[in-house]
Amino acid sequence: MKLARELAMAALREWGMVRYASDVELVVSELVTNALRHAVPRIGKEQENIIQLSVMRRGAEFICAVRDSSDLIPQRREPDFMAETGRGLQLISCFSRRWGVVPTVVGGKFVWALFG
Repeated sequence: MKLARELAMAALREWGMVRYASDVELVVSELVTNALRHAVPRIGKEQENIIQLSVMRRGAEFICAVRDSSDLIPQRREPDFMAETGRGLQLISCFSRRWGVVPTVVGGKFVWALFG
């Protein structure tokens, strides 16, 4: 997770978009944590759960996306305020302008977040 945050921060610095740094750092942490915690490879696949971080710039917008090998689509749910976990998608929603899920043709999905 630390490496994912460092890579995203390096891209923000390179592209002069450090104004998004604190929000991106939190969201990247949540996206990677969710992929590690909830994504399971498809049944019958011999592969490991590979997680990939992609960052993109589109004009003044910054997009980060995490790919995993699970076909399960994340569902936002009402958080249990007494629980220590379960707020990841709410945080992503609050700290990014928009987020979504894109299934891949080879299985798995990208969960992305847009800033700017």
